[in-house]
Amino acid sequence: MTAPAGSNPGLRLRSAVRELIEPGSRCALIDFPHHANVGDSAIWLGERTLLNELDVDLVYTADLDSFSETALRERLPSGTVLLHGGGNLGDLWPHHQRLRERVIGAFPRHRIVQLPQSVHFGDPDALDRARRVFDAHPDLTLLLRDHRSLRAARRAFRTPAVLCPDAAFALPPLRPRPGRPERRILWLSRTDHEAAPHPGPDLGAGTGTGPGIEVHRTDWRAQEGADDSWIAALRAVSRDLDAATTGLRRTADRTADRTADRSADRTAARTAAELLRCYDRHAALQLLRGCRLLSSARAVVTDRLHAHLLSGLLGLPHVLLDDRYGKVRGYWETWSRHRWPEVHFASTPGRAIREAELLAGGRPG
Repeated sequence: MTAPAGSNPGLRLRSAVRELIEPGSRCALIDFPHHANVGDSAIWLGERTLLNELDVDLVYTADLDSFSETALRERLPSGTVLLHGGGNLGDLWPHHQRLRERVIGAFPRHRIVQLPQSVHFGDPDALDRARRVFDAHPDLTLLLRDHRSLRAARRAFRTPAVLCPDAAFALPPLRPRPGRPERRILWLSRTDHEAAPHPGPDLGAGTGTGPGIEVHRTDWRAQEGADDSWIAALRAVSRDLDAATTGLRRTADRTADRTADRSADRTAARTAAELLRCYDRHAALQLLRGCRLLSSARAVVTDRLHAHLLSGLLGLPHVLLDDRYGKVRGYWETWSRHRWPEVHFASTPGRAIREAELLAGGRPG
């Protein structure tokens, strides 16, 4: 079963979220992606757009290192806790899964919404642990990005599971970088444990040439697409983020003391707002870098889901390969093949290069 042809992922996303989050309500959003993965930044900014559209009062946010149960209880005694979407529901990225289980287990009286995720469990013990935590919560809903994940969640958990497109579809319109592409083909591929076992083009790292082709190979984590002004802006955001995180920890200690006056509450609110602004600035810089990088080539080959989604939203020609666990193909079969029927899904790197060459030949350079 796949999404019907012509379905609008942005509308489907908004419809699913509006069923679970009351407009004007107070919420928390947990697990900000404080790293260089452009895809996670795109998801975060899409989530923020959704919450702004709903006029949500986002009173608490945190990342892996800054999360505090005490601070969350103080800032949100009741309401809805939102868990950042992405591809880490399962045991591929255990730190994020442990945070998810911690939040779900510690807040049984709050509504908890897992924003759109993909699911993969390879360890039966990890799945059993997640099942115990998820099934014990009386008001938890999982939003899943593809039919494969939806089936896995419904087999594993009793909690409601709903099909929902990736949150990046809530982003405002994106525009490619102006000017002529400086590369013919960009090969943007994973370099982590989600990378598929198939080899990439025989190029090594960076730019190389094969028989009649020119390919530049990189990954999000290489921080390409960053110029001097971008680097300076990221450093400034990082300093502000560190200061806001430190301030939030101090105010959490003060507000936990019931003898503290109301000024501590006001300070906590201001610090939480500053942390949120830093998160948004950090994510916006990462997204800018990613769009610049994708726009730098006439055609893109990728096994990263959000290099695909951002290329589609930017209107850039691209070819897909699968990752190790089928996440990219699962999403493409559920949504993308109907949204962007012109996008090619290649079974081998060689076929991907040949398809990209055809696409690159048709784009001015």
